[in-house]
Amino acid sequence: MPSPDPPIRLVISDFDGTIKPRLEPVAPEDCQVLRAMGRAGLVRAVATGRSLVSFLRDWPRELELDYLIYSSGLALCRWTPQGPGEHLFVKAFTPAEQVLGLSASLALEWGFLAFKAPPDSHAFYYLDPPRGPRSAGFQARLEQFKSVASPWPGFNPPEPLSQFLIMAPAEEFPALRTRFADLAPGLSITQSSSPYEDDCVWLEVFPGGVSKGSASQALVELLGWGPESAAAVGNDFNDEDLLAWAGRSFAVPGAPAELLARFEPLPGPGCVLARLWRALGH
Repeated sequence: MPSPDPPIRLVISDFDGTIKPRLEPVAPEDCQVLRAMGRAGLVRAVATGRSLVSFLRDWPRELELDYLIYSSGLALCRWTPQGPGEHLFVKAFTPAEQVLGLSASLALEWGFLAFKAPPDSHAFYYLDPPRGPRSAGFQARLEQFKSVASPWPGFNPPEPLSQFLIMAPAEEFPALRTRFADLAPGLSITQSSSPYEDDCVWLEVFPGGVSKGSASQALVELLGWGPESAAAVGNDFNDEDLLAWAGRSFAVPGAPAELLARFEPLPGPGCVLARLWRALGH
């Protein structure tokens, strides 16, 4: 007789496009489900590409969490009713990785954003695309975060960086990703959809080994469990390694076709976490 599936003890959800619609707040029903999960003894975490400052801006106080993975796995912190607690790790480029990533970013000639290390990963330098005008998303990003955006100083800055972001037209993205990987082997590369509806895809570059999935592995090791104890839900390519890592994984409707083909589509009507809760047998 086959052994039963191990019980799910940890739920990890992406934020934007999963429990946080683009132009709307987290649904009250999802906040209620998180409370129910806590009462049932589950550990609750969000894994987001946002910086800590950006997450705090849209975090509803009624959204109960135990842990936050932010900046796509660069940092993991405990979460309290008052907000972020103790940081369990923070990662940044080594000096050699930073030079490698910068050299590759310059060689691609698309311009880039270069983010500081957590917890200041909301702040960044920018270099305009030398091949033409800024994309609509590039311009919108600078306008949205102009208080923390600084022009690239023309040299490798002394403080540690943690991420390079390049925005490129979707049709040019596959070749760009391949070339970057050839120029900067060993760095972690992910892609995500632009939130600015400018037909660009984002190439996001992190220190080697950094991802939502690797941060989640660090979390379960801290808890003394394994990936089979975790359920995860996401909506975009930057969630792919998290979904591949977890014991049970779900992609929300509207996710890229590749994710919906590979991971279980989240069934039923209602808000995302309510549907996940039902899919887990509650």
